[in-house]
Parts: sequence; structure tokens; C-alpha cells
Amino acid sequence: MSGWSAATYLAAAAVAVSAGSAVYSGQQQKKAADTQAQIAENNAAYSADSARAHAEKVRKAGRAQQGEAKAALAASGVKLAEGTALEVDKSIIQNSEQDALSAILSGNRSLQSGADEAGMFRASGRAAQTSSALTAVGSTAGWIGKNYDQTKKP
Repeated sequence: MSGWSAATYLAAAAVAVSAGSAVYSGQQQKKAADTQAQIAENNAAYSADSARAHAEKVRKAGRAQQGEAKAALAASGVKLAEGTALEVDKSIIQNSEQDALSAILSGNRSLQSGADEAGMFRASGRAAQTSSALTAVGSTAGWIGKNYDQTKKP
């Protein structure tokens, strides 16, 4: 027999359970952080998709406005390929494209923000997992160190 008492065996079991619990806790925290990261990435992608769809709607509205302006100018007898009519046409296109690009830029910023947030969640999960593993190793090593002399007894 090793010379361990029943209390020593119970203490060893308690340390093993505590170490296992610490590791499990870290794994669960990492899993939760990974889930939060995926949600952040998904939300950012949805936002970017929405921004692109909005940009297309802005462009479509610009083309419609351009057509209406051309029709109104033509009906009043203005030549469309010169002067004020041409300037109005260019202005409508330029303004709608600026609005569309602004929407796309906003979506891209949301996408980057979501990626950054996801990275922070993942880093937090890895840190929790590492911390729990170190806690488990530390408590086990500490217990072994305290009880090492007992294993040498006849």
C-alpha cells in the first residue's frame, strides 16, 4: 500500500474534481465566446448586405430621377445633351452615386467592426481556456507538492 490515508485519497479526489471542473469551465467559456464571435460576424455581414442593398436602391432611385428629369426637360423643349440639362443629369448621377458609396462604406465599416468584435470574443475565450488549464495544473501540482512526502512513507 502507498501509505495514504482515506483522507488523503479524498483530498486527491477533490483536487482531481476541482481541476476537471476548472478545465470544463474554461472550455464552456471558450465555447460561449466562440458563439458570441459568430453572432458578431453574422450581424456584421447582415449589416453589410443591407448596406449594399440600400446602395443599389439609391442608384435605382437616381436612375429613375434622372429619367424623370430628362422627360420633363425634353417636354419643355430643352436640348438634353448640352447646357443646364446636361449639368442636371450629371448632378443627379453624381449625388446618387455618392449616397450609394456612402452606404457601402458604412456597411464595410460595420463588417470590420464585427470582425474586430469577434476577434476580441475569441481571444477572451482562449484566455479563459488557458487560465482554467493553468488553474487546474497549479492546484494539482500544489497538492502533489504538499503530499509528496506522504508517498515516501512505508
